[in-house]
This record gives sequence, structure tokens and C-alpha cells, in this order.
Amino acid sequence: MLAILSSTFIGLGLFLLGMKYLTEGLNRIISGPFKNMMKNIKIHPIFGVFIGFVMTGLLQSSSTTTVIIVGLVDSGLINLHQATPMIMGANIGTTITSQILAFQPNKYIFIPFFIGIIFSFFKRNKKIVFLGEVLLGFSLIFIGMDLLGKAVIPLQNYIKFQKILWEFGKNPILGILIGFCITAIIQSSSTGVAILQSLANNNIISLPTAIMILLGQNVGTCVTALISSIHLSLMGKRAALIHLFFNIMGIILIFPFINILIQISYTLSPLNPSRQIANVHTLFNIFSTIILLPFRSILVKISAFIVE
Repeated sequence: MLAILSSTFIGLGLFLLGMKYLTEGLNRIISGPFKNMMKNIKIHPIFGVFIGFVMTGLLQSSSTTTVIIVGLVDSGLINLHQATPMIMGANIGTTITSQILAFQPNKYIFIPFFIGIIFSFFKRNKKIVFLGEVLLGFSLIFIGMDLLGKAVIPLQNYIKFQKILWEFGKNPILGILIGFCITAIIQSSSTGVAILQSLANNNIISLPTAIMILLGQNVGTCVTALISSIHLSLMGKRAALIHLFFNIMGIILIFPFINILIQISYTLSPLNPSRQIANVHTLFNIFSTIILLPFRSILVKISAFIVE
């Protein structure tokens, strides 16, 4: 058990370090231009979803994107009606990480790793250094996940662990709560989903159980924005609440159709458990956005009613 825990924490540590390098590197490269692009621009709701999707796809963190959007609202650069579609798009963008991880390109990950190390020596050119951080982060994510995946293999033989996961699957509310707590603590839904993918690849967790935990992780990712909005104005607090309401309402709306979502995921990737989880993650956020985008004004009104 000690070997499992040590390997798991090392793998998870490398993954988190990779996410840190990747997020910070991309943030330094693109966050400024994105902020400038949004100044005084008229944003159609669909284009707003696209902006949120692209930002999160590049930054690899819906929490970072949401915090930026909350900051833009607080500073008056965009209003809540413009911010809401962006927040929805950010939720879709964060699923890119799980889709990439499902490819499992571990054989070639040493290439961007060594390129990243070389780029880190170009101290005079900060853009190249930042690009090196991105490549290093990207590599460490896969190295960490490979180690984490190997570490959890012995858990297949632990009956107690299997019973715990069975309880999660039997009690959806418990699964959602666990997912929320995991993401609230580690501050990264991408990391939480990656852990689920490792467990699924080794047949330790079933797709229905993983989905319940996944839904909770979607809500847990709101904690970062909520914390960051504590010292902000009313508008900043309302933007953070909209993120929370969107994720909670998405779960409520999609919950009756969970079995359909599972069947679609099985059909798309019948032999790849990791891809099945990635598909559910993506489909859930796309469906939630399609359903709730026409009702964005209601989300704004609810946030205004709560935070006066």
C-alpha cells in the first residue's frame, strides 16, 4: 500500500506541476492580448461561448479563465450578459485536457520535454522561455499520468477500495459530493478527471460511477472563482455566482438523461474507458451550454437577486 501511495502522489505531483507550468506559461503569453481584445467589443452570445472555449483550451484551466472573466466584469470591461456565455464556453474548453489524455501519447512525450528544457535556457527572449514552460508542463502532465496509471493498477485487488467505489456508484449524491470535494481541494477539474481516467483504464472504476464523481467535479471547479470574488465589487461576485449556478443547473437538467449520455459515450468509444469519460465530460458541458445559453438572462437575474 505504501508503494501505491508514494507512486500515486509522485504521479499526481508531476501532473499538478505540469498543469502549473502549462497554465502559467500560456497565461503569460496570451492573457494580455485576450484582455485587450475584449475591450469595447460587442460580443454575440455564440461568439462569447467561443471566446471562453478558446481561452480555456489555451490556458488549460477553466478556473483561470473564469477568474479572468470575473476580473473583466469587475473592472467594467464587459457586463454580466457578455460574461455568461464566456463562462459557459470555458466549461467546454476545460474538456480538451481529458480528450488529449485519452490519446495516451506517452511514447513521444520526451520530444516536447527536451525541447522545453532547451527553450528554458533562452533567458534573453521571454516568449521562448514561456513557450518552454508550456512544453515542459505539457510533457509533465503525461509523465505524471503515466506514473499515476501504473500506480493504481494494484487497487484492482483491494476489495475495500472496490466496495467504496461501489457505494459511490450506488449513491449518486455521494459520488457528486466526493467529486466536488476533490476538485475544491486540488483546485483543478482537469486533474480530477485525469485521475478518473487512470482508474477507468485499469478497470477499477465503472463509467456510471465516474460520471457521478465527474458531475461533482464540475461544481467543485467553481470554488476558485468564488474565492477570488470575495474582495471584488457586486458585479464581480455576481459573475462568480453565475459560474456556480450554471454548473448546478447543468447537473439538474442532465441528471434524468444520464443513461442516454452513458450509451452515447459507449457507442463513440466502446473499447476505450478513458475516452468514454472524456466524451461524457465534453458532451455534458456542450449540452448544458446549448440548453442554458438561451436562458442566460435568468442566470444574471438570479445572481443579482442573491447579491444585492
